[in-house]
Amino acid sequence: MTIGLATLAAPAMADIGQDGTVRFTSLTPYGGRNGGGEFNFTSIAGPYDFGDYITFCLELNETVAVGQNYTVDVNTVAVDGGAGGPSPDPLDARTAALYAAFVRGTLAHYDFDNSGDGGQSGDLDRKMTAAALQAAIWELEEERTIENTESDASVRALANYYVDTLAQQLVNQGLGGSVRVLNMWKANGGNAQDMLVMIPLPSAGALAGLGLAGIAVRRRRATR
Repeated sequence: MTIGLATLAAPAMADIGQDGTVRFTSLTPYGGRNGGGEFNFTSIAGPYDFGDYITFCLELNETVAVGQNYTVDVNTVAVDGGAGGPSPDPLDARTAALYAAFVRGTLAHYDFDNSGDGGQSGDLDRKMTAAALQAAIWELEEERTIENTESDASVRALANYYVDTLAQQLVNQGLGGSVRVLNMWKANGGNAQDMLVMIPLPSAGALAGLGLAGIAVRRRRATR
């Protein structure tokens, strides 16, 4: 399988935000399949006001709890966790692009209105398309393969379409530049799940140091 390997800024310059606070308010009605998003969060304090937003998780082996507040850093890498990749683990630009399209409401085949016509065959509701996006994110971030995440064939097909085809197209269109990682910490200082978020872009000069870089490589999935 040929895919684009693309990451956001290098780890040495990744931490771009001061500490803030967010709250995990709830699962959306469409989250929770396979332990993934959609998740509802709200911004409590910090230099960026994210408002109320829906997000997806990046790591398999860290958790969050509904109703809890978390200290956050705005970053371009996941840190101190995850089932795959290094630590820090740079955010893949394809993940960022998929999430940006989701936030914009333009992600192809996603059942935003929950009418049951999502997916490539028009047979998935919003919960199932959310599961496809989450499975695609975990695949791109080298946490777990789509096939080891999802049992439904239509969900797997949509997730593979996101990974194999759509994500790089969205990167090529320039999507994802305002997507960042929220490194999250529990009240006791312990690690929590890292999540995706959109931030206001501060300035063209600041963005110059946070550009996308990518090359195409051939990677064989180790596990199916």
